[in-house]
Amino acid sequence: MKVPGLSKILGYFGIKNRLVQSLPHLYDDAAWNSYLSGKGYAVSASTALKVAVVIRCVDLVSSTIASLGCHLQKETAQGKTKADSHPLYKILRMLPNPQTTAYEFWSMYVANLMLSWGAFAKIERDQNGFIKALYNIPTCRVYQNWNQVTAENYIDVTWSNGKYERLYDYMYTPGFRLQDETLPEDAMKIASEVLGLSMALDGFAKDYFTAGTNLGGFVEYPNAINTEAFNRFREDWQKTYSGVLNAHRVAILEGGFKFTKFDADPEKAQALESRKMQIEEVCRIFGIPPHKAFLLDRTTFSNIENMNIEYVQECINPMAERLEQTIYKDLLNSKEQKTLAVNFSVNKLLKGDTATRTSYYAVMRQNGIMSANEIRDLEEFNKLPAESGADELFLNGNMLPLTAAMLNLPKSAQATGNTQQNKV
Repeated sequence: MKVPGLSKILGYFGIKNRLVQSLPHLYDDAAWNSYLSGKGYAVSASTALKVAVVIRCVDLVSSTIASLGCHLQKETAQGKTKADSHPLYKILRMLPNPQTTAYEFWSMYVANLMLSWGAFAKIERDQNGFIKALYNIPTCRVYQNWNQVTAENYIDVTWSNGKYERLYDYMYTPGFRLQDETLPEDAMKIASEVLGLSMALDGFAKDYFTAGTNLGGFVEYPNAINTEAFNRFREDWQKTYSGVLNAHRVAILEGGFKFTKFDADPEKAQALESRKMQIEEVCRIFGIPPHKAFLLDRTTFSNIENMNIEYVQECINPMAERLEQTIYKDLLNSKEQKTLAVNFSVNKLLKGDTATRTSYYAVMRQNGIMSANEIRDLEEFNKLPAESGADELFLNGNMLPLTAAMLNLPKSAQATGNTQQNKV
């Protein structure tokens, strides 16, 4: 395999031939094939994105995670607070590198994780060893390897500009693992049959409508017709009536020609129903409720909120947990792991309507569980100054322990109460 730019760089080290042979082929070159009705569909990350429901699912999850914001937190005696003074906070939350925003970084990172066998990011450090930047690495450019002597993992990266790089310092989130303790499964290989069928149905719909759905049939002529006349008639007919743009046109026939339309349409051929079923199948692969892919057959006003909660609990929460543990593993040193944690806050996704939130906050506030500033923080309001009492916890005056209530009674009433207790 020829790798541009490697000869000059690696020739000095005497490892050109050995290294070049180990470099990976691009992802599309190793695409997995799904054969349906004798027709093969190459399923890879790039071809899968041509299926509308796939790009919807990937964009939905990646953009949702990216919009949550990644917060570095410090554990204190009073609880967790934002570690915004730590250099890594800004990198994770706002600007991983000078050219990429945090939203762009996490969106690409999650998209690679969903469509391949893992996600990678290059770690760049300053002269003191502190992380100063993170860079996305497309998974299709990565070859995973390990040193047989030191048992240290590393990756070989062939960038799109032909530059080669061997990295020992990187962030890595593996995909689904099954048959190998270290190498994860390729998501597109697992889903190749389902996605191949979706491509086949899309191809069928395209061919069906391109050929002219509404005038599909045959033309009869009672007499013989020579080849020249037949070819001229067929060319004029296809030019005038074939294709979607010519659908519903009225055919004008003369000289004894008769048109008979086939009694067939996508609905009767169950093509539309099959395509709808494939939307559900792809949603199952990515753990997305069908209504998030705009399949609203089973959606009502009474269940839409529960379905949205299900989306957060079964799709976004697991993905956020995977990323949080990856950051803890790869970006925090042993000392920082004792005091720092990472959080993609999903609470904003679980907010109900205004009336529901107001009722919830009232209960939490009146029972001394949340302070006014904690509530304001969840609603993204500015905090009130400490002297206002907004950080204090209050208890509803009508709900006091019996012992506290007895302390506020007159002495005569307390004595009576004690006498009654003695009698009992």
